[in-house]
Amino acid sequence: MECENCKLEMVNLFDSNVNPANYATIMLHIQQCPSCQSDFEKAKAVATMLKPQNQPSAPILLKQNIMNQLKMEEEKMKTQEVKKVNLNSRFAKIIGVAAAVVLIMVAIPIVDNTTNVFNHSARAANSFIEGSIRATQYIKSMVINLKVRTDAYDNFSLVGTKYELVNHKIFKTFASPAKWRVEKPGRTVVFDGTNQLIHIAKVNSYLKAPAGYNVTEYFQILLEPEKVLAKEQNIIKSDGSKFIMDEKNGQVYLTITSNAKGNFINDYTKNSSIDESDNRREYIFDKETKLLKGLRIFILEGKKETLIVEIESIDYNVDISENLFSLNLPNGAAWQELNQVATSEIFRNISSKRAAELFFEGLSKSNWQLASQTFQLLNSNTDGAKRIKENYGGLTLVRLGEPFKSGQYPGEYIPYEVKLKSGKTIKHNLAMRNDNPNKVWVVDGGF
Repeated sequence: MECENCKLEMVNLFDSNVNPANYATIMLHIQQCPSCQSDFEKAKAVATMLKPQNQPSAPILLKQNIMNQLKMEEEKMKTQEVKKVNLNSRFAKIIGVAAAVVLIMVAIPIVDNTTNVFNHSARAANSFIEGSIRATQYIKSMVINLKVRTDAYDNFSLVGTKYELVNHKIFKTFASPAKWRVEKPGRTVVFDGTNQLIHIAKVNSYLKAPAGYNVTEYFQILLEPEKVLAKEQNIIKSDGSKFIMDEKNGQVYLTITSNAKGNFINDYTKNSSIDESDNRREYIFDKETKLLKGLRIFILEGKKETLIVEIESIDYNVDISENLFSLNLPNGAAWQELNQVATSEIFRNISSKRAAELFFEGLSKSNWQLASQTFQLLNSNTDGAKRIKENYGGLTLVRLGEPFKSGQYPGEYIPYEVKLKSGKTIKHNLAMRNDNPNKVWVVDGGF
């Protein structure tokens, strides 16, 4: 066997149904050829890294076409001058999705259902995924209308079975750089291509965060609909969620059922977010266009199911005003940077309970220099900071409980009871975390 043929046929060694005679011929050449042996070892290392527990074979013709195309490109590069190429956003996106889909093609678990041809055939699933790659190059923009059972003014991750359904809207353009906007009545987040800009209406605060700061939390998956399959596949491989893919009436249904993630010795945060709940996610794709068409998410509590998220519509390739991807500061307002690293020495090397005690001490004495070292908002001149100082200054700490962990929160919750100077009593759990580079305890919520 020649080296060229060996390298083209090498991919078949990773098939569970490889022809024994072909296997022996290829392996004999690999054992005798250092160059092919090196290529084989590299391929084997990658395959080992990506290999899941259940692995259907990719279509033989598809694999052969990929290998042949790679070989042709390799030969072409050898005969041409090396050129620096700047990819436009469309091709960069396709390449990124292709990489994710290649992983899915060797890892996606196909549920066997003898009454349905789509689930029965791994080739049909792979064909659908290949079509999804092609479909992404035509997405220029999208607008998603959805409802979420949440507090209109709280974080985007907060959900709960006792909340009302709140209208949300997502806008995104896939130009270079991509821009997006996620909004609900009490909170708006905009990515202008460089920074994430947040407006919290209840306290009229304006916050700024870098691109990598996860402000939209679970909604991040909806901002990249072309990668839904890849992201959900990674979740399935990491936690063993149940995965079913089905097709009927011109639509492809992807259903994932997952258990709540996190530590629930104390169930304070159980069912407060999608990831921290037993849930079922029902995606709907258009079979013809291969694009995401709908989504419903249910929180599961025993036999009870509560609809938490429902996409009402997704419109692709619509005109979106550039003005939607900016937030204008009103006169006298300033951006509060969310990526500032806490540096306080007072709130280092102590317990979360002691940090909470110092925080309430600062509030009780109206010592804003002390309190702001763990709650940076108090350093600003925003309406929210002024309201906190007015309402909470001079409070009395009645009780401070023992810290506890719950769910996926990286910090700790400290139960407290305070009496405001107005006479009002508040009982809640203060959220504090010290997972920053300086290990400084900072107030993160519950206040």
